[in-house]
Amino acid sequence: MDVVNKEFTYDFNNEKRGIALLIHNEIFDENCDYNDRPGDNGDFNRMLEIFTKLGFDVKPYRNLTATQIRKTMEKVSEMSKIHEKSDCFACVIASHGEEMELETENNIHINEHVIVGTDGQVVKTRDIVEMFNADNCVELKDKPKFFFIQACRTSNATVLGMDSGHTVTITERKQPQGGIVDGIENMQVDSQIIDKVDANCISTNANSLCENNLDTRHLSSAERTLSRQQLVHQVTDVECPDDTLLMFASLSSNYAVRNPTNGGWLLTSLYSQIKEHIDTGKICSTEFTQILNGALKEMTTKNFKPSEITSRLYGAFSPGCLTHCLSRDVLFLEK
Repeated sequence: MDVVNKEFTYDFNNEKRGIALLIHNEIFDENCDYNDRPGDNGDFNRMLEIFTKLGFDVKPYRNLTATQIRKTMEKVSEMSKIHEKSDCFACVIASHGEEMELETENNIHINEHVIVGTDGQVVKTRDIVEMFNADNCVELKDKPKFFFIQACRTSNATVLGMDSGHTVTITERKQPQGGIVDGIENMQVDSQIIDKVDANCISTNANSLCENNLDTRHLSSAERTLSRQQLVHQVTDVECPDDTLLMFASLSSNYAVRNPTNGGWLLTSLYSQIKEHIDTGKICSTEFTQILNGALKEMTTKNFKPSEITSRLYGAFSPGCLTHCLSRDVLFLEK
């Protein structure tokens, strides 16, 4: 085993690995504007499996309202006896999400990312993260805290919500009789899987702007914005406290893609990368952010396949991202 320099790594020799809190919302109330999230059951089972293999004390919850999400977070943040004996803390949230313009006490308008409960009400992502910072959860001070969020980050100002990319051709060198010639081959998507997005989706008719399970409110607003030629891209800042890592399924103003069969792009990639390192025995010697970067890289191989190939977003790309204020390397040493 490689020699670990304790000066540059977090202490993972505590009695417990820590708590992994899973909150997965799949079924939403009929009287709210949010559709169900088919495919989340697979994500839930995979997250349960992978964090158990990492040695976490997994606390799984499904289909919580906004109030239940908030109370569950508070309850777990107050489990001081477990946190003080733990290496770290992890949280996975899979639900609908949005970026909403909110007014502060000083009458300043800011964009806040929110998680949607099954009742259609919301919880600020910022509030969730702050429950586990050094001030509110002293036992986790100087210990790494990981948040993985499979939820959209679109808003009323969102125009497309994905990167439509650029047409690329591949120059292929061939060796026929008589010499070398260049052949051109167009890149094609190779899957017929239908994808969806984790944003507010309201039922529409065939003539609606919302063709492919996208948020009609977002796209209709976008059409008005484009017609005025006043496109402004706003980035929502989610505060990242010390020793914390935030990983989102999309960039600000982008959709988070979820496949009804295979699950969310972020969580399926996260699962495959961590599982590969566990299966190959490299999990103890590979710095954790490198594994997460591998998950982001895997997401770049995916293309959006909505229900109608005529959609403007067919073949588009929705990249994930992470930000962190970790002060040391993270190595999941054996327990």
